[in-house]
Amino acid sequence: MNVTSLFSFTSPAVKRLLGWKQGDEEEKWAEKAVDALVKKLKKKKGAMEELEKALSCPGQPSNCVTIPRSLDGRLQVSHRKGLPHVIYCRVWRWP
Repeated sequence: MNVTSLFSFTSPAVKRLLGWKQGDEEEKWAEKAVDALVKKLKKKKGAMEELEKALSCPGQPSNCVTIPRSLDGRLQVSHRKGLPHVIYCRVWRWP
């Protein structure tokens, strides 16, 4: 058993959200992106529920799920930097 497997723990919320993954992004990268989002959404009451509702009922109207903006508006996941809406569309929308 290596050291990284000892410390790699995927929370149930991240696992649940990864269940709706559409894109062909690398699994570890997608997991890190979703984990970063979950950490931000836990600070906002009802945000996780709204995201799960939007993902589980595609085509149905849903509320916006917002996250705090960084100085340059981009988000870094692993070694890649990008706009948050593009990052999460790559995970959940674009196959």
